[in-house]
Amino acid sequence: MTLSSLKIHLALLLLAGAHAGAATTTPAAEIAAAEQAVAAAQRAQPRGDAGATLALARAQLDTSRALLAKRKQRDATLQAQSAAATADLARSQARQDAARAEVESKAARNADLRRRLLVNGSNG
Repeated sequence: MTLSSLKIHLALLLLAGAHAGAATTTPAAEIAAAEQAVAAAQRAQPRGDAGATLALARAQLDTSRALLAKRKQRDATLQAQSAAATADLARSQARQDAARAEVESKAARNADLRRRLLVNGSNG
């Protein structure tokens, strides 16, 4: 290896190390992200299964905070990531439930309009 090639490889190694260091997040940042995900799920007004999923996300978030207090950084990070993913699932479930309810409502309205048309059509 020449001196310039060694410098290039060293620079690439340093850049890769800096990138890897920047890619890792702190447990506090993961907990903050999980808190935001839980808040977003709560705004979706989950009910039923979605509500149970949100409760699980909250429990995971609480566990993550407790792990951080015990200085179990890695476990706290993983639990916070799990809480965020579970909260995202709860929000998606709530949105799906709301969309399903809207479709059912519109289908019922369409059925009512069809009945009215048939009744008015046979009277005319």
